[in-house]
Amino acid sequence: MTSDPKYKHETITQYLLGALPEAETERFDELSFTDDEFTDSLTAVEKDLVDAFVHGELTGGELERFKAHYLASPVRRERVVFAEAFQVLGERESAGLRAEGPANVATKRGWFAVLSAAIAPRPVLQWGLAAAALAVLFVGGWLAVDNLRLRQQMSQTAARRDALIQREQDLQKEIESQRVANSQAEQELARVRDERERLEQELKKAQQGGAKPASGEGSIVSLILAPPLRGAGQVPTLSIRPGTSQVAAQLQLEAADYSAYRVALIDPAGPALWQSGNLKPGRNRKIVSVSFPARLLKSQNYSLRVSGVAAGGASEIVSDYPFKVVK
Repeated sequence: MTSDPKYKHETITQYLLGALPEAETERFDELSFTDDEFTDSLTAVEKDLVDAFVHGELTGGELERFKAHYLASPVRRERVVFAEAFQVLGERESAGLRAEGPANVATKRGWFAVLSAAIAPRPVLQWGLAAAALAVLFVGGWLAVDNLRLRQQMSQTAARRDALIQREQDLQKEIESQRVANSQAEQELARVRDERERLEQELKKAQQGGAKPASGEGSIVSLILAPPLRGAGQVPTLSIRPGTSQVAAQLQLEAADYSAYRVALIDPAGPALWQSGNLKPGRNRKIVSVSFPARLLKSQNYSLRVSGVAAGGASEIVSDYPFKVVK
């Protein structure tokens, strides 16, 4: 037995009988695979325990726990059967020696001590002892293989556990990286919005002073459109002089149903000629301001289509604002 007081003979016996607390039992289970010194002690105590059972030395609670717990294992039952076979063989040997004379009677007891009888060459027992020796080698080899298999299973389980721990750490790093990337994207989005609002403010300041078109190169012409009325026959007219570069339009909304809008320039004879990004409304959320290149227009009818942008990004047409261009 080991020098560790926790590995006392009585404690290991209680472990074999299933009488220890669950935590202590789990610790001994692990030691039986990881501590060779404990394994040797366990083997010696188990031999003594089986020997005591075979000789009828177990009584009371120990006998009941031995039958209920120890014999519940098929492997352990095979060990008891093997010990009982050796006990019968020992009794026969002792009987033969008593018949030869008192001086030759074996003085040792125990099923493992019977193996010493094989040292003396007795023709009567040679075949039986040879068969028993083969049985011992077979059982020992089987137990060694089973022990190796259990060690391999524990090693594989530990490897899978380590792999899961590594995977968990990798996922945590990936989530943290995504959080940093999302934070950077939000900062960039806020910067873009601030810049766009600044430009819109500058455009509004440039539009102050009326809707008179400028005559110089790069001038801006303004257009204010009210919500279209059903049955209204007159279409607003926009005069564009040579050299006009931009058209700045203010579109009045009937209701402030959305926090952002998009505006598209529609040619009745074809597809959309131009489309804005998301625009925030002004003036109590009922005015949408937008500007687009004047070079897209020629003398004909057009319309500005306003679509509301929902929180999920989907858009819905709110209204079309028709107008007529004269050059």
